[in-house]
Amino acid sequence: MTLHEELIELKSLFGTDSPKFEELAKKISSTYTSPEDKKEIERFMDELIYETQIEIDQLGENVIKLQLQEISEIISLSYLAKKYFGKTRSWIYQRINGNIVNGKPCRFTESELAILNNALKDISDKIGSLSISY
Repeated sequence: MTLHEELIELKSLFGTDSPKFEELAKKISSTYTSPEDKKEIERFMDELIYETQIEIDQLGENVIKLQLQEISEIISLSYLAKKYFGKTRSWIYQRINGNIVNGKPCRFTESELAILNNALKDISDKIGSLSISY
């Protein structure tokens, strides 16, 4: 088996609890020691890290979308966008759905997430303090 083939096998085991992953990683590390092999291993690892980061980002986007799904049936996301961000309905939906705008996926920044969390708390406080009477 070539280094490339073993790296592909290693990648297929990545993220599993299989002891075979660790065994194969150790074998690759001890067998392929030339500078060229080490560069190929480094390129492979960089690519694996990059792909993993993309997957993590996508999971984060899905978590936000799932969290807002139920609340969007209760309150207007258009209201949230306008009142708390000074933006349009499409702006907030682009971020919730991770739409591609100008070649990049839209995401909430950390400060926008803080604003969103504060907005939801504010709305919660307003609803919680409301009591209808005659």
